[in-house]
Amino acid sequence: MQDQPEGLISEAPPAIDNKAVLQQLERMLKSRHFRNSRRYPAFLAHIVRRRLEGDLDSLKERILGIEVFKRAHDYDTGADPVVRITAGEVRKRIALYYHDEGTEQELRIELPAGSYVPVFFPFPSAIAPQDLPLLPVESSDEPLRIRTEPTRGRELTRRGWALRFWILAAALALVLAAATTWFWVWWSSPLQSMWRPFFDSPDQGLIVVGSPLGALAGPATSGAGATPDSHSHVHLSLNDALALADIASLFEVHHHSYRVQAAAATSLDELRKRPVVLIAAFGNPWSGRILAPLRFSLLRQQVAPDGSTILGSIVDRRHPGSMWNFDFAKPVTVNSKDYAIVARLHSDLTEGPVAVIAGLGASATESAGEFVSSPEYLQQIDSVAPASWRNKNLELVLEVPIVDGRASHAHIVASEFW
Repeated sequence: MQDQPEGLISEAPPAIDNKAVLQQLERMLKSRHFRNSRRYPAFLAHIVRRRLEGDLDSLKERILGIEVFKRAHDYDTGADPVVRITAGEVRKRIALYYHDEGTEQELRIELPAGSYVPVFFPFPSAIAPQDLPLLPVESSDEPLRIRTEPTRGRELTRRGWALRFWILAAALALVLAAATTWFWVWWSSPLQSMWRPFFDSPDQGLIVVGSPLGALAGPATSGAGATPDSHSHVHLSLNDALALADIASLFEVHHHSYRVQAAAATSLDELRKRPVVLIAAFGNPWSGRILAPLRFSLLRQQVAPDGSTILGSIVDRRHPGSMWNFDFAKPVTVNSKDYAIVARLHSDLTEGPVAVIAGLGASATESAGEFVSSPEYLQQIDSVAPASWRNKNLELVLEVPIVDGRASHAHIVASEFW
C-alpha cells in the first residue's frame, strides 16, 4: 500500500449511533428552551426519529402537517403554514440551546434552513483541526513569482470572471427571493402579528403575575409597615407558572429583555410606557383594571370569607345577558368547561402595549398562555377577525374544555377588534 501524502486525513471521523442521538434529543427536550412547550418538542422528536429510521420521504411539509399537527390530508399548506412556522421556531430554540454554557462538547442536532431533515454532528472536539483534510503543499524558500499568461490565457480568464459574476448575481437573486419569502411568512405569521408591538419596543418588558386570592387577602408580610417582595412568587399557582413560562420563552426566543414581578408589589408607574403582560384574572388586580372598560370584563359574583372566588364570570358589555361562568365550589373533575380572556391593546392607562392572559380558573390561564404562544392556535384569529386585525386592538373569549380535571386546547367563542 502506498503511503498517504502528509496532511491528508488518516481516518474517518467517528460514526454517530442512534442511541447517542436519542440521548442528545432527550437532553434538548428537557432544557428550558423546549420543556415548557408541547408543540416544539413534539415536532423536533418526530423529525429526528424519522431521520434515524431513514424515512426521509415523510419529512415533507404536507406529511408533517398531517402526522404531527393532525391536519386533513388535503389541507392547504399555503394558507396554513404551521409546519414552516414551527420549524422556524425550533431552529431558534436549537440555536439558543447550543448558545448556553455547558453544551460546547455535546453532539449537535441541527435543522438546516429550508429543510425538515435534521442533521447530526459530533461535538467540535471530536475532530481536531489537524485531522481535517488539507491539500499537500511543497515547502520552498523561493520567493513567490507571478507567472504571466499569453493573450489567449488572459481572454479565457476574463470569460471565467464574467461567468463567475453571473453565477454570483443569480445566487444573490435567489438569496434575496428566499429572504423576501421568509420575511413575508415571518411578518404575516399570527405569532409575530400578535406580539410585534411588544418585541418592536426598545423598552424592557414587564410580566406581572397574580396570586391566589386567599393569599392576597391574608397578611402581606410578617413585619409591620413592610412592603411585599416584588420577586417573591411563593403563592404562584402551577398553572400560572406554566403560562409565565410560555410568555418568558417568547421573550427569550426573540432576545427581548424582561423581568417578572408580583401584582401585589407593582405600581402604576412601573407599568407605564413599557410592554406589559398581565397573567391571571382575579388574583391579578391589574388584569381587572385593564379589562374593565373593554367589551369583555371579569366579575366575581360570589366570594368566600377568605377572599377566594366561589363563582367567577366573564361579562359581555354589549350583550348584558351573555355570561361565561366558572364555579370554583365544584370539584375539579366536575367542571367540564373553563373560560379565559386574552387581550392585546395599546392601553391609555399605561401608555404602552398590554397583553392580558386571564383565565377564570387556573387551568384556563395555562391554556390561554399556550394559545398566545402558539402559531397554530393563534391562526384561529384569522377566522373571526377582519383582514387588518394585525394593526388593531383585540379581545378574545376562549373556551377551554376540561377532561378528567385537565384543560384541553382553547378555542375562540367571542371576539372584539377595534
